Amino acid sequence: MLPDKWKLFAGIIVLIVLGLIFYRDTLLEKGGTADLRNRIVGARLQKDGVAPYTYIYHAGDPVRYYDENNCFEGVSNITSSPFQHTLLYPLCELPQRTISRIWLFIEYLLLLITGLLAYRLAKNNTQKVIVCIAFALFLCTEAWKVHIAMGQTYVLLPFLAMVIYFCFTQKQSRVAAIVAGLASLSLVLVRPNAAIFFLPFLFLIGTYSRQYLIWFSASILLLSAIYFSSSNNRSLWKQFPAAVKESVKQHQGFVKTDTTGFYKVKLKEYEGWKADEVRKTTESAFFTRHSEHGNIFNLYALVLKRQMPVSMMNLFMGGAIIILFAFHYFSRKKYGAVELSNVAIFAFCLYMISDLSSPIYRHQYYTMQWLFPVLLAAAVYKPAYKWLYGGLLLGLLLNIINTDLIKMEHTIGEYLLLFILLLLSLTKNLKTAGTT
Repeated sequence: MLPDKWKLFAGIIVLIVLGLIFYRDTLLEKGGTADLRNRIVGARLQKDGVAPYTYIYHAGDPVRYYDENNCFEGVSNITSSPFQHTLLYPLCELPQRTISRIWLFIEYLLLLITGLLAYRLAKNNTQKVIVCIAFALFLCTEAWKVHIAMGQTYVLLPFLAMVIYFCFTQKQSRVAAIVAGLASLSLVLVRPNAAIFFLPFLFLIGTYSRQYLIWFSASILLLSAIYFSSSNNRSLWKQFPAAVKESVKQHQGFVKTDTTGFYKVKLKEYEGWKADEVRKTTESAFFTRHSEHGNIFNLYALVLKRQMPVSMMNLFMGGAIIILFAFHYFSRKKYGAVELSNVAIFAFCLYMISDLSSPIYRHQYYTMQWLFPVLLAAAVYKPAYKWLYGGLLLGLLLNIINTDLIKMEHTIGEYLLLFILLLLSLTKNLKTAGTT
């Protein structure tokens, strides 16, 4: 085990990296955070009783609904879940420039809490140092850079997953059970395919007391009852699948979009943003972004030079999950125990397989979701598996560098993270603080 001075040194390094990256991100935020505008417009429409999933901005519409990327005839670009829009209600009435600044701090708050929980889960100094290294490296990834520049919301997913895991380690706490339930439902309502994440946890039900399970279930049922008691919320969730289907058609090239409306309604200034200032920021050298589409269907097209049917994407996802479930079952049977850390890493990998199998293009900020399993893996570090951790390090480095020498280096790094984390999940009992 490393001495305390290494832990102190790692902490200092994290603070230095955090300060430098935060300064850079305050500059990136001035680039307009276009995706955040999309979410805010969706929240405003939803709050005002206007159907968000069919709305397209036209000249003369209220400026509060203006989104320069939602002026195209055809398909609305609003595809976030109704619940995610609801979470933005406290912010959505503020001017967009103010919202963007606040959101930058919220992104960092969620990131820091996720990192601190992982640090808390580490049992010894070596694991704590590894957590610090992983956290600092993640700050340097292209995923975090693009996430900040676009004002994205994906950092919410690893945050919720880490909160759920941490609460699952507190088996005697009623409060932890309630928070775990609320966070679990929130995760699914923000990202419905995250329901896959919870399937492997069914193996662990027998390790929790009846009281814990009752409070966990009760919190889910109560929040569900409150949220879905609104007829408007129920109506929005009926509209949401149709919006996703239309988005799939657009991303797969089944429908064409008329972009002429973009030039007719582009505003020079709105809610504190000035188009000329935003353009200067986005045209500067430091704002250059290197985003890749790591979807299975995109790799299929690059290799085989033909389009992958959506049915094949679903078949791949289902087959991969079934096969991996079998591997996981037999590995747990081999070791004679089901450990929470193994299950959590494995479960998140299953969710990410569904994410990679999506027929909707994934941008670089999707990679932010790996923050949870990478930090959890760091918190359970074992010297016996140092070569696997070397693979994780390589995966992170490939998501940091931008070079023409390696084609799709970020995508290669992301799939390497998936492969290594799956291998780690199949190893013998990984344990964090709080687990027995």
